[in-house]
Amino acid sequence: MRAIIISRILNVAGFIVFITGIINAWRVSRFEEYSGLDPEGTITMEWSTFFMVSGSAIMNGIILIGIAEVIRLLDGILKKEPVTQSPSITKPTEQESVVPSQEEIKTGWNLTREDEEKIYELYSDKAILEIRLANLEGYCIVKVQDTSRPLNPEIKVVDVGGFSAKDVQDTEKRNKILEWYYQQ
Repeated sequence: MRAIIISRILNVAGFIVFITGIINAWRVSRFEEYSGLDPEGTITMEWSTFFMVSGSAIMNGIILIGIAEVIRLLDGILKKEPVTQSPSITKPTEQESVVPSQEEIKTGWNLTREDEEKIYELYSDKAILEIRLANLEGYCIVKVQDTSRPLNPEIKVVDVGGFSAKDVQDTEKRNKILEWYYQQ
């Protein structure tokens, strides 16, 4: 909320600088010229002064308006919900079948935002490279990387069905899901 208020204040200040700069440039560039023939004098406009003074005011106003817009955009990005990663769709090769198998037909579930947050909480100390839905409902395949080690990602099978995400300890179920994953 504070970012939006600051953005609006900077936006208004930019327009004020813009308009008052042009008015000031107009006032500064006009002067009265007296001659012996005309005792009242004539008002003359010095265009080079007008463009020099108004140019700097316009530039300063645009900079303030630009900073306000950047703050507004960054606030919008901050408030935006994280993008959920869905299984990648690739073009099948000649060896792969276009018709999905029975196990793939049964996977009609989606990863919710809460499920994704559970995974991020489970692996808060590691970098998550990929989250994919498994062929069994309630399970995900997560590729993680330890931030202190060289590039060597680990593939984990995670159960997101409970109150919190857990690594799958059942070797039979884990191997079945990993076998399906490596066939993809």
